[in-house]
Amino acid sequence: MSLKVFCFLLSAVLMSGCAQKSEQRGYITIGALLPLTGESSDEGLRALNGLQLAKKEINQSGGVLGKTLDIIVLNDRGDEEYILRQYSALKERGVAAIIGSSYSNVTMALAREAERDGMPVISPTATNPDITRGRPNVFRAIFIDDYQAEAMARFAYHSLGARTAVVLKNSDEGSYGRITEPFARSFAADGGRVIAVELYAPADDFADILGKYADSPPDLFYCPENYMPAANLVNAAYAAGLHKTYLLGTDAWDGLLTYVYQPEAMENAYYSAPFCFDDKDEVVARFVRNYFTAFSQMPLTGSATAYMCVYILAEAVKKAGSTASGDIVSAIKSNELDMITGRIKFDENNNPRQNVYILHIKGGIYATYEKMSL
Repeated sequence: MSLKVFCFLLSAVLMSGCAQKSEQRGYITIGALLPLTGESSDEGLRALNGLQLAKKEINQSGGVLGKTLDIIVLNDRGDEEYILRQYSALKERGVAAIIGSSYSNVTMALAREAERDGMPVISPTATNPDITRGRPNVFRAIFIDDYQAEAMARFAYHSLGARTAVVLKNSDEGSYGRITEPFARSFAADGGRVIAVELYAPADDFADILGKYADSPPDLFYCPENYMPAANLVNAAYAAGLHKTYLLGTDAWDGLLTYVYQPEAMENAYYSAPFCFDDKDEVVARFVRNYFTAFSQMPLTGSATAYMCVYILAEAVKKAGSTASGDIVSAIKSNELDMITGRIKFDENNNPRQNVYILHIKGGIYATYEKMSL
């Protein structure tokens, strides 16, 4: 090979390498782990829509630090073991931070692993306080369980005039069971009385439990659960003729309307959420318009908080001027941002303090019944 040919080939290789590096420098990449298949997929797909909309808006506005924002989304299947494999895959892809997951048990597994690496993680909808407690690199874009339970107890006593309650507690303490305690404590502190705590399994149809109270029903049943078991409760209460007893739940009830047989069964059902699309604030209204234009449906909580997660990370990278993990974490902690759920500033345990919307589904439509702040 002649010297000229060798130099030409070497130059081509170097230029190719420089082009690849230049292309890589043109992107800031974050990862997302969401349940996109299985029984949790409704929530994951709503979050995916929110991510896509935020990414599009940010890139149309010039990206992040002059670079294109990219989001690698992997399916975590709602599985505590599988999410760790997917987390490793994202690390290998060199992501700067991770959004995920949708539910607390899976997010807890992710948080424990990410804590070892210092990887910035922010969950759109995981509400268990222990996920972020003591983990400086793990955040959430939603209130914690205790906060929403206390808000719902106050709403029940002061706004609904409820004085007696039966608390329905998931027998799996690792799931929604722990949320019942702050509700019962707050309800009693206001002057209410918890008649009983009834244990159930998520697959229960609630008919046997509700039958115990058919002759002398309490003012309310409080059931912190996912939307599918919650729909079973609503359907069973309606079938049992408990039409005057309030049914109260948490943010995980978002989406239950799809699984309720008769819309009128929701007349006395209320649940807490950090977001509702009927808020008249112009920032919220613009988000709702853009979301509906993109997906032909109205956004629920998971869509809104996932959308916020992208902006929280993008603003942190901008403030830090860096994609180094420690710099992003420090910037998230120090940032104060006006977002679609209100002004976001993280406390010592990386939890935002937000408004609580009490949602009521009337005539088949989600609507704000009351907006609260503790």
